[in-house]
Amino acid sequence: MAGRKEALKLWVTLLILPALALHAPAQDFNSLSLGTFHSPKGLGFCIESQQEEDSFDSFDIIIDMFGVLRGDYSTPGIKATYYRGIVLKHHRGDGCDADFYAGPGVTAGYVRDIHEPFSAVAGMSGVIGGRLDFYNKKLVICMEAGLDLALELNRNNRYRNIDLSLYKAGIYHVFYPQVRILYRLK
Repeated sequence: MAGRKEALKLWVTLLILPALALHAPAQDFNSLSLGTFHSPKGLGFCIESQQEEDSFDSFDIIIDMFGVLRGDYSTPGIKATYYRGIVLKHHRGDGCDADFYAGPGVTAGYVRDIHEPFSAVAGMSGVIGGRLDFYNKKLVICMEAGLDLALELNRNNRYRNIDLSLYKAGIYHVFYPQVRILYRLK
């Protein structure tokens, strides 16, 4: 029974969160990029759209690997993150452009935390990073550090209640590197 509930929560997260985060795809954007997310935190897919030269929107669906890579757990979680990257510094070069950016966002998912079972997580996120554009701006490599300041909601079977607490992994793993590799379609 517990396996079915976890599977249902996973599918709800997979189907509802992308729809909520991408509620504005009707906007006309200058560029659209698709790619992959790589980090000790997890692996995933990302979409990036840019309406203006000094900002961009990024949406990531991440398979959260907390404890899985160490062998503590066998089942990963899932998390969706949206943020608005604000370009703080541009550098244009021959064959390679570089940007330094930071920005706020939101995160939600069904993940494990430090010494906790699976729980629903939702809250604010933030990112700071650098981006390199290669091959006539078709290949984009982003190197980032991300913070998830979120709350987790989990069921306490011992006391038969629901606990609300801070998502500790989102803070403790802030310095884990995140790399996104994107291909610009438009």
